[in-house]
Amino acid sequence: MTRFARDSRGVSEILGLILAFGLVVSVIAVVQMAGTPVWTAGDEAEHNARVSSDLATLDSAVFRTAGFDQQGSVAVETDLTYQNRYISLSPPDSTGVFTTSDAQSVRLDNAKALGSESVYWNGTNYTFDGATTLRYAPQYTERESQSLVIESGVSYLDADGDIVVNRQSLVSGTTVNLVILEGDLDGHTTAGETVSLSAVSTRTEPLPVSDDGSPIRITVPTSLSEAVWGDLLADEPYASVVPDGNPNTVTVELAAGQTYDLRIARISIGTALESTDAKYLVVEEGDLAGVPAGGNQTLVVRAFDEYGAPAAGAQVTVANPTPLGGTVVAPDGSTTARTDESGRARFTYTARSDVTSIQPDNVTVSLAGVGGPAAATTIDLEVRGVGDSYNVRNADPDVDADPDASPDADPDPAPEKDFDIEDGTVIPSGDFTGDFELLGSAIKAGWYDVPVRVTFVVGGTPYAPDDWENVNDGEERAFNASGTGGDGIVVIAEAEGYVTASSADDDKQVRVLRNGDPVPDIKGFDGQDDVEAFVAPYISDDGTTMELDDNQAIFLFELGSTNEYSSAFDMQDAVILVTLWEDDEA
Repeated sequence: MTRFARDSRGVSEILGLILAFGLVVSVIAVVQMAGTPVWTAGDEAEHNARVSSDLATLDSAVFRTAGFDQQGSVAVETDLTYQNRYISLSPPDSTGVFTTSDAQSVRLDNAKALGSESVYWNGTNYTFDGATTLRYAPQYTERESQSLVIESGVSYLDADGDIVVNRQSLVSGTTVNLVILEGDLDGHTTAGETVSLSAVSTRTEPLPVSDDGSPIRITVPTSLSEAVWGDLLADEPYASVVPDGNPNTVTVELAAGQTYDLRIARISIGTALESTDAKYLVVEEGDLAGVPAGGNQTLVVRAFDEYGAPAAGAQVTVANPTPLGGTVVAPDGSTTARTDESGRARFTYTARSDVTSIQPDNVTVSLAGVGGPAAATTIDLEVRGVGDSYNVRNADPDVDADPDASPDADPDPAPEKDFDIEDGTVIPSGDFTGDFELLGSAIKAGWYDVPVRVTFVVGGTPYAPDDWENVNDGEERAFNASGTGGDGIVVIAEAEGYVTASSADDDKQVRVLRNGDPVPDIKGFDGQDDVEAFVAPYISDDGTTMELDDNQAIFLFELGSTNEYSSAFDMQDAVILVTLWEDDEA
């Protein structure tokens, strides 16, 4: 009988295989256990790069909304899903968190607007409530979290107190951008969360402001220290930090004596906000206009809110009739209008038809339901009787222009340097020929160019050249006339239906410039060129004095207004150069 012996070789091979497999699993487990934090950190680094790009876009969108786009949204990849591991467990999904701070206040002190908006921006201390700080913080397992913070005027990354500033936008040179965020965006977000932004109160054009005698100061809430703000403003020539005793705010002081372009923007983030009501009213068109008797004048006012932004939908009313008996109506024939998207409201003024002289009138316009002096404004007007002549210069009534008169003399090239100006009359000491050149003319009634006629009186003889019947057409003109020593030269200019002015008397309607006189600093009315633009070829290199030859003088005429304090009193309704030459045969 054969006996079979026991053999353990098969068992040993199986056990060896099991042990080898266990060893492999152990190695993999050890590797994954050791590598998971590294791989997790890598996942978080990639996500951080993506979300940082999204947050930079959000930051840019906030400031873009403050000046350009009325509303918008930005998708932020706020959550992170980690890759699955075969043996070790991956961390749970991570979701970033948006938070907004409690509402705080922003202050603007001592800012005074230049121009008509000074009725409201008059240097008073202004407080804007509701400002919040937006913070986004990712929730990572391995990587140090780096929060993005957006405050009024600055955005930065905060890594456990290590600050990296992305943007300081509060002050740049003489530009001040005060962005006020309002709303509530608290809570966990989901993948691709859309952050909604809306411009509640913004203006596209800056508001020019200066100080009221004390430096302009801006106080904003912040989590940054005064030292950090000092570093941010170190390169700004007109801004510095002043201690305010509050660790939760910073106060920035602007250098005195400068003009700053101020823009204030109220931006809603995450929460819909109601629009800001109108606060003040300014005149944009029609103030100090001359209106012919029975004629019409368009009046435009503009409403703004407390942030200086145009207020749409505000109710504006006018007093009708006016003190002189004129009528004022809105486009629908009523005395009430609503402002459009630009904050403007329009009315039409109709003057009385029986006015036979220059008489003042005014229109009172007010914001319905709004108190305070800035909520109402007055538009001053001049009603002028058509066909009447207003000889404010007291020209000699016996001097009648002779359109057929013509001079008969040839100028001598030698200049006549010796002449006097007495009460606006140029008086050469010797025989002369005078060359007259039109430098320009600008006077309007609304959109209508008012005809201006020019007459020359030399030695008592009037000359009314045909091509000087209307010089307000943009064309060049020249004329010459001769006289004897002692003869006076008088220039008379007449705006049709308005003012007739003669240089015979040197009062406010006519001015005569000679070499070395100061350059007139008079602004053109309603967008017209300034006097300086008309006399530019005769301004010295220093830009402050006239540079004329000794035999030259320039006549400046005001033909649209008799009120020298009016903005319509711009002294460029007719600008005429006279050059004198010796003439022994005259």
